[in-house]
Amino acid sequence: MSDQTAMQLSAVWACTRILSTAVSGLPMTAMRRRGDVTEPVPDQPTIVADPFGGANDLRFLSRRAGFQQLAVSVANRGNGYGLILSRDWLYRPNRVAVIHPDRVKVDWDDDGARRYEVDRQPVAAADMVHLMGMCLPGEPTAMSPIAYARHCIGLGLAAEQYGGRFFAQGAHLSGIINVEGNLDRAGARQMKEAFESSHSGMANAHAVGILSGGAKWQQISVPPEDAQFLGTRAAATLDIAMLYGIPPHMLGQVDRTTSWGTGIEQQGLGFLSYTLEPWIGIFEDAWTAMLPRGTVARLDTTALLRTDTAGRFAAYTQARTSGVLTINEARARENMAPVAGGDDPFAPLNSAHSGAPDAPDVPNDPMPPGE
Repeated sequence: MSDQTAMQLSAVWACTRILSTAVSGLPMTAMRRRGDVTEPVPDQPTIVADPFGGANDLRFLSRRAGFQQLAVSVANRGNGYGLILSRDWLYRPNRVAVIHPDRVKVDWDDDGARRYEVDRQPVAAADMVHLMGMCLPGEPTAMSPIAYARHCIGLGLAAEQYGGRFFAQGAHLSGIINVEGNLDRAGARQMKEAFESSHSGMANAHAVGILSGGAKWQQISVPPEDAQFLGTRAAATLDIAMLYGIPPHMLGQVDRTTSWGTGIEQQGLGFLSYTLEPWIGIFEDAWTAMLPRGTVARLDTTALLRTDTAGRFAAYTQARTSGVLTINEARARENMAPVAGGDDPFAPLNSAHSGAPDAPDVPNDPMPPGE
């Protein structure tokens, strides 16, 4: 089964969309350790700030679009590939192009290292960016979720096709008219058209019907086994959600309880911890390998950890009281400009700031001079 066929199942499409958009929407920063503190690099490398060259040139992919394409490849094929197109004067990569997995062949060489071919042409391993999902021991590439779940996805597609034919082709009649004797083709067609014209449509809803000549109406109900495809579709959706680790409520399955948490916030944290964290690690490892030694790539998940306004500001207050955050650091997380004297983490909250300018003197006598 190809990934294009599998994506026709709405659950597979939804899981791929959720994972790819969630990962590609996270900002990436190059971090360097200084003593016991890890801080951002002052001048962010191009491979982090604009890895695909689309920030100022519409001919190339933006960072978000490139990351999303790589995430789609990993979600469907288990592997995402990029080709390093250029390097700076220190021979560090500064631009990458996303490659379709069908164009890449990976194998082991005699030294136990990966050997790559792109369009049947050998490419140095140092020029390849390889993102891998779950992989079997000793294999050069990761396993394809679509290939391993082809039977589950095929069952869901079969249920979709059956439902389409069930409603589109009208395989089941709503009822039949029993008459005494035999009718020729013309008489049967005339009776059918006359009955439909007087009993079908919204205008004839709840109208009284009359059958003459000994004719009788017999309604035909849909057998339960023929309507079972609705339950089959729901089961297929849960199987795909389990395959990708997506909470069922994110796929519209809200009719059952979940162990991910008691509220949307807790379920979101569970999605971040159990589903997105491994995906984030895949991208961070691939980009860290292209950075200088001692520098690592980090995807910022702060936006996903945001709660409601009251809870967020309560957390800022607690962090401010304990000296974890300064005023300006809290304002930066809210995309607000810094304030003067807001970088002192030990300024008391209930008094004037130590770095605040002195207040002008106010005369004790409020009466204007000369009175």
